[in-house]
Amino acid sequence: MPLILAFIIVVLGLIVYYHFFFNRIPHLPRTGRDGGSADSNDPRVAVAAMMYAVATEEGPLTAEQERRILSQLPSRVGLGPDLARTCLTGGKSLARGLHGDLNSRLHQLVAPIETQCSPEEKREVVDMLRLIAGPSAQRIGSVRDGLGRLSSSLLHG
Repeated sequence: MPLILAFIIVVLGLIVYYHFFFNRIPHLPRTGRDGGSADSNDPRVAVAAMMYAVATEEGPLTAEQERRILSQLPSRVGLGPDLARTCLTGGKSLARGLHGDLNSRLHQLVAPIETQCSPEEKREVVDMLRLIAGPSAQRIGSVRDGLGRLSSSLLHG
């Protein structure tokens, strides 16, 4: 009897764990290039996560930075406002789980962009990240270096 009770408790614990961690990933409409969930394989979410990582390099995300990110996703990526917010939500979750310096975190997110985006789209990604970084892209070492290395690998590698 204690063995059955322990088994039931473990199964219930796994169900709670699954719902808490895996149902937090928002679902996006499918495109020809992705699986439709806001995960690390979706370039839209990877871009949002990169913008979040760049914006929060100096501190917490401000309302102005969030507004700027949410304006870039519709205008440059072609997402509607609700879809842009969903991508940013997924991007925040994804970016918070990354470790290392900014360069390392950006490169942990680059795979779906490298494999699923055209050269023009890759240039757009670099331009958006520089816009989100603002003056930090030119003067702060970690942001400048991270964007420079990402640009080099996306555009020349």
